Amino acid sequence: METQLQDVLNVLEDMDIHIHRFDVSQFLDATYQMEIYVDEYKNHQKTGRTHHFDLGKNICSLDEIPEEHKEGFRKAYKIPNGEKEWDNIKEISIYIRQDEKNDSTAAIRISCPNVGTQGFRFTLHPADGRDFYSYHTRPFAFHAIQTADEMKIPLLLYGSAWAEPGTTFFRFCGENEIDPEMKAEILRHIPHYYIIGIRLNKKR
Repeated sequence: METQLQDVLNVLEDMDIHIHRFDVSQFLDATYQMEIYVDEYKNHQKTGRTHHFDLGKNICSLDEIPEEHKEGFRKAYKIPNGEKEWDNIKEISIYIRQDEKNDSTAAIRISCPNVGTQGFRFTLHPADGRDFYSYHTRPFAFHAIQTADEMKIPLLLYGSAWAEPGTTFFRFCGENEIDPEMKAEILRHIPHYYIIGIRLNKKR
């Protein structure tokens, strides 16, 4: 039997490497300014420490490009004659790897084809105060939390295992998918986690 993709992902996760890809093409019905955000939670409370960076517009127009560069953009993005817009953001990939030399940190890279890549480092906390770092991911159920012309969409949770009371075992078990309303049972147990998501503001 041939090796399957899931086998490869399982091996990578055993090496503390996590890879996730998200299709955001459903939001191409309108033009949005898109931003990545990362919120940190400790003991079930948001710490106030947040990373964020701008991805730009999900739909771009040649009207925003200097005249001398328009033809180059038309060729690069295969924009038909008579049209001036192209779909700029259709998917987002998130890559997280725990530091091999310093297990109290992890590196995150967030990439978007044709847009670019952003990266920074996470600070990790020892599980239940012990000298042990074990972090895992869970995707969120994909639907937007909408307020007026703004949407906030959590994509991925990266959180610490916890010690089973009265034992030396550590666990990270529960729902395989987190609800955006943050009511999942697993969140009651995870002592420290980050939530990575996107925020969309509709352009008029």
